[in-house]
Amino acid sequence: MTDSVTYVSGGVRVRVEGLRTTVSRLNKAGADADDMKDLMHGIGELVVHAAHVPDRSGALAGTVRAGRGKTKAVVRAGGAKAPYAGVIHYGWPARNIAPHPFLTDALSREHEQIFDALERGIDALLAKNSLS
Repeated sequence: MTDSVTYVSGGVRVRVEGLRTTVSRLNKAGADADDMKDLMHGIGELVVHAAHVPDRSGALAGTVRAGRGKTKAVVRAGGAKAPYAGVIHYGWPARNIAPHPFLTDALSREHEQIFDALERGIDALLAKNSLS
C-alpha cells in the first residue's frame, strides 16, 4: 500500500506524501475517528459547494453530496433520483453526449483551499491529541 496521493489537473501535478502514515499515527494516539470523518467531510463539502452542476431540472444538483470517510474525502453525485449523473459528468461519445466534468472542475478550482483545510485540520488534530 502506497503512502502518497497524487492529483493531476491539466499541467499541474500535486503529490501528498505521508497522509496514510499521519492518519495511522493519529489513530494509534487515540484521535477520535469522528474527528477525521468530520475533517474529510468538510473537505468534500468544499467541492460540493464549488460544483456547477449542469442540470435542467435540478434533480442532479440535489444529489451531489460529501461522504464521511476516515481516510479520504469523497464526493458523490447521482443515485435513484438522477441515475444519469455519470453520463452527464463523463459524457457518452456513442450518443454524442459531451462530458461536463462538474466534480473534477470543482476539485481543480478548490485544490488550494482543500490542501489548506487538510493542513489546518491535521494540525488541529495533532494539537488536540498533544502530538504537535
